[in-house]
Amino acid sequence: MTLSAAAQSPAAASARDHIGFQLSGSLARLIPQNEYTSSLVHSYSCNYQDARFLWHTLPADGNIYDRAYHYPTLQAGILHADFSDIRLNRFAPDYDSKLGHAIALYGGIQIDFLRRGRWSLGCDLQNGVAFFTRHYDFNTNRDDEIIGSVAAIYVGASLQTRVRVAPQWSLGLSADFRHCSNGHITRPNLGTNTLSASLSASYDLEPQPTDYRQASASAKQPSASDSRAKASNTPADAENPPTNAEFTVPSASPEGPTAPLAPSASPAFRPRFYVDLSAGVSLKSLLEAFMADPSTKVKTYGVFTAVAAPMVRYHRMHASGLQFDFMYANYVDEIRTLDIAKGHEGEYRYSPFIMGLALRHEFFYRHFSIFAAAGIYLRHRTGHYSATEESRLYQAIGLRYSFPFTDDRLFVGYNVKAHHLSKADCMQFMVGWRL
Repeated sequence: MTLSAAAQSPAAASARDHIGFQLSGSLARLIPQNEYTSSLVHSYSCNYQDARFLWHTLPADGNIYDRAYHYPTLQAGILHADFSDIRLNRFAPDYDSKLGHAIALYGGIQIDFLRRGRWSLGCDLQNGVAFFTRHYDFNTNRDDEIIGSVAAIYVGASLQTRVRVAPQWSLGLSADFRHCSNGHITRPNLGTNTLSASLSASYDLEPQPTDYRQASASAKQPSASDSRAKASNTPADAENPPTNAEFTVPSASPEGPTAPLAPSASPAFRPRFYVDLSAGVSLKSLLEAFMADPSTKVKTYGVFTAVAAPMVRYHRMHASGLQFDFMYANYVDEIRTLDIAKGHEGEYRYSPFIMGLALRHEFFYRHFSIFAAAGIYLRHRTGHYSATEESRLYQAIGLRYSFPFTDDRLFVGYNVKAHHLSKADCMQFMVGWRL
């Protein structure tokens, strides 16, 4: 079945038309993010292998988000990371510490920016959980301050190009950035940052077009099961159902001029103002405690966190606004005690109330969204380390899922809060409601 045929007969699309598989391998290099990490690391080569299940979105699905994102490919995969050749040595000169291996389970999305003939250019975005075979241990793996826990968050981003060499086969080349970190839920946690080049081969269960060209077809109204396609007056997605809107799809014909895949007319979208309220817990450990005694397990604090964000949803895929951040830092007394032990008594101010104001932007795809925020502290009095090593500026990035049975008002998600665009401060797990 070709994509153009699917567009003309939406009901004919089956599961096999969507399914594909991909295998890839890459050579990578660990990138130290600061001088301290460089002093630990004495070799940098590593490699990855992964296997992915692919789900190609099609015009036959009638989903307005798929059309807006140029019919992306959704993915679920398993990644093996081989860090066994990386040597770590600084404080234990009688042996080398190791990172070992990691297995990551992830979900992601592939989006093509451009399609010309058999060739496409786009990006991959991935997020999941990685499990490491080796992590910090004061007695047996002392210099592995890169990974301090068995489990870590995995994030991947790639710029990739593919060539379809046959109706069911395509080959790909990508440049990848991959990161693993536990968000300072425990210490130490410098995190792995790698750059790599990957080769991949993909197989689809059903033949796909071997050439792309512009073709117009009438879109069927989205399924009633997709709450984002219903007429709604909710802040998360106020829109009218499509009425035979025209859109651009790839054709199986190898003849004719080629053009990038792009959406055209869309259902009417009404901009909306709403207030995003969320609350949850931030999990955080103290660097001060680890530095005071690296031989003991560092305590993880659960910190009450709340966010209020007035937002404007001015586009189906975009919303922007402000967010007010609040945290009750129940660890401040411990920091004060550690600062006094280091001779800083009377030098700094302390308060459990942490407040900030940030600019925020959110990207939407179906019931998922990704947001990023950059802010400035209005109040942040947490002793010596925050005054000397942390900035007054902070950043946050997060992933959310909104429940369709609430018209996407109720959501859950997690955020990573950071300083200097690289140093994680804490991991935040939130639940919220859009008013």
